Amino acid sequence: MTVVIPKLTSLTLESDATTLNVGEKATLTVMGTYEDDSSKVLTSSIEWIVTPSSSVQIDDTILTALKDTQVTLQAKVDSTRSEVINLNIYWEVNGHRLPPEPDKALNDSTLLGIDTNDNDVRDDVERWIYQEYKDKHPIHIDVAMQGGRAYKLVLETPEKAKEIRKEVDKAVYCQLYYELDADELNESILIKENVLNEDFRSKVYFNTKERMEAYDLYDTLLSGDSYTLLDPIEEKRACDFNTSKYEE
Repeated sequence: MTVVIPKLTSLTLESDATTLNVGEKATLTVMGTYEDDSSKVLTSSIEWIVTPSSSVQIDDTILTALKDTQVTLQAKVDSTRSEVINLNIYWEVNGHRLPPEPDKALNDSTLLGIDTNDNDVRDDVERWIYQEYKDKHPIHIDVAMQGGRAYKLVLETPEKAKEIRKEVDKAVYCQLYYELDADELNESILIKENVLNEDFRSKVYFNTKERMEAYDLYDTLLSGDSYTLLDPIEEKRACDFNTSKYEE
């Protein structure tokens, strides 16, 4: 007796989620329809066509979001393809949704770069900060973001170094409080490392020749003067974010 296997005529692809945070999973369902009008869910021999290919990982029919971007997804069995479905993958850390990764050439073509959410921190810097400190005490992110906002002033008007210095230095004073001096006011030392260090300045923020030239001009115009350190109370007041959330 010869068993005739009906020919596959179409595929339908569905996802139980089309908007996912990085790391979240979705279940994919592929329904095959055959020439005899029968249909069944397919779980094997499926080729996944994903653009960009590195944005997700698919194991059997479980999709894991790997990178925040817009994704197109299609299932293929033999020569039959499903319609394309679209997925929106975003990246959220500690309840904060990060801006998309900017095009590097476009971002580096100007001093100020790209800031799509208008929070005064360049998108590539903001993404680096949240990636670098997402597993540490959240004050590291607060201080680094304050530093990013302060350094924007340097890029905008480095020739006004002596006028903007106090605003720029506030991020450093804020860090000093939570790194070295908080215990003087019976508060906890929360920062265990130098957040606003040389690598942050030269490799992350002032990361092009033009940006570093702006910083060098700012730094040169400040040389030769003496500056008074703040006491712990004033250091804490230099923080431009709500510090009450870190008080015990």
